[in-house]
Amino acid sequence: MNHQNMDILFSYGWESSSEPSFAPYRHQGMSAARIIREGRGLYLAICSEGTVLLEHSGTFRNLLDLGVQQHPVIGDWCAIRMHAPKRALLESVLPRKNQFSRPAAHEGKKVQAEAKPVAANIDGAVIVQDCAHDYNPRRIERFLSLLSAQQIPTILVLTKISLIADLQALKEESSRRFPGLHICLADSLDGRGIDELSALFHARMTYMLLGTSGAGKSTLVNALGAAEIAQTGAVRSQDGRGRHTTTARYLHLMPNGSLVLDTPGIRTVAVHGSRSEIDGSFADIAALATQCRYGDCTHTVESGCALLHAVAEGTLPRDRYEHFLRLATEALSNEELLRRSKEKKREIGRLQYRMRREGSNP
Repeated sequence: MNHQNMDILFSYGWESSSEPSFAPYRHQGMSAARIIREGRGLYLAICSEGTVLLEHSGTFRNLLDLGVQQHPVIGDWCAIRMHAPKRALLESVLPRKNQFSRPAAHEGKKVQAEAKPVAANIDGAVIVQDCAHDYNPRRIERFLSLLSAQQIPTILVLTKISLIADLQALKEESSRRFPGLHICLADSLDGRGIDELSALFHARMTYMLLGTSGAGKSTLVNALGAAEIAQTGAVRSQDGRGRHTTTARYLHLMPNGSLVLDTPGIRTVAVHGSRSEIDGSFADIAALATQCRYGDCTHTVESGCALLHAVAEGTLPRDRYEHFLRLATEALSNEELLRRSKEKKREIGRLQYRMRREGSNP
């Protein structure tokens, strides 16, 4: 592959560090590609030949069934084999730098299902919230817990600021609630805050937008790109809610060279990290908890609990304290779910091993 053909891959984030994992496939005549659109089982990818439609090869389907390969998601780098104009066979998913998993299903305080990866190789995340109609600190904390669990740097963008009378009060309130989090105020229609946000996006880096339907993610993509890149839809004037205009995931190459991943709105946000990762997204509370009298403090009834004392003094908002306890409970439920799942997979593996041994010894 010549240097000119590699330029498009580098513009989509290809790193020289990925070359060793791809080298065996290159020797077999395959090409590297990145998935840039995914929806309803269809994949579009960018490669040295341009944009191609991907379908699983027979070998790849077999490896999926055996659990050797992982299901492809948007942002994945893959090894592909061209088999027709603008069409290619997906032969392998290359190792991921990281991945973002769809929020796990939950009921009450119990996590009911394992999270599933939906995006890969993410350099940063942007939580998009409609501050006029749908500002929800608890939802933001849940997003932060998800992203902290997967070690993805995050910023918060509060959109539709033209509908807010006191922006300074909004930013001060958000800064108190989320200490240490970079917060941007933006309006995609009048352009305020767009240049500030765009300056945070660097060339060849991938940034994922997260938020509920109607938060303004696709409109924000269009404002950043100064063009109608993403499809948008109308929202209800009384509450700012909209339909799921974005039904697939898209990876857009922006004018400044950055890559922005637009995702469908997320209705329910459950956690799928560990208790320690929840602490990571509540760094202020975790630091305060080190002052508790007992090392195994549950922060609910103990005398000498620094969290309870801070709530009583008014320095820790009760709402934030209660949400921290709820997410911690969900994290413990998730850890138990993962433990049971791993044990079940080990039992299945031992059964398959015995069946193979018995089959080879008549």
